[in-house]
Amino acid sequence: MKPYEFSLERIRSYKVQVLDKEKKTLGNLKGKRDEIAERLRALESFFNDNTAQLQEKQIKGVSMGELTSLNFLIENARNRIGLLQYELYKAEEVVEAQRKVVLTVYQEKTGMDKLEERQVEEYRLLEAKAVESEVMQAITNTLARKSPA
Repeated sequence: MKPYEFSLERIRSYKVQVLDKEKKTLGNLKGKRDEIAERLRALESFFNDNTAQLQEKQIKGVSMGELTSLNFLIENARNRIGLLQYELYKAEEVVEAQRKVVLTVYQEKTGMDKLEERQVEEYRLLEAKAVESEVMQAITNTLARKSPA
């Protein structure tokens, strides 16, 4: 009997390559998302620090110029926080879409793996039947030779 060969091996190899590529893309997108989240955290910290500083200076007394300057920094930070929150939201959507692509390709590859497993089981069953048939043939031949004609 000829050795087992998975007939769809090239297709499965292609699926593995696509899966690796999509996983890499997902990793890059997650990295970008994490970078945005980190920038957002830093900006929120900056905002909170300046807000606390403004309140402290208001209590102690501050010139109008300093108040205006701090208010400008706080408003600017607030606006940038809003933009970064939107950017983070969009990045999350892109990551989720890519995660679905990776899942789909993974399921296709897994389907190919399961198909191969079934084909291997069928091959082994046929191989066992072929061996059994050869053994029976050998026994029949041996018995035929031993029996008086």
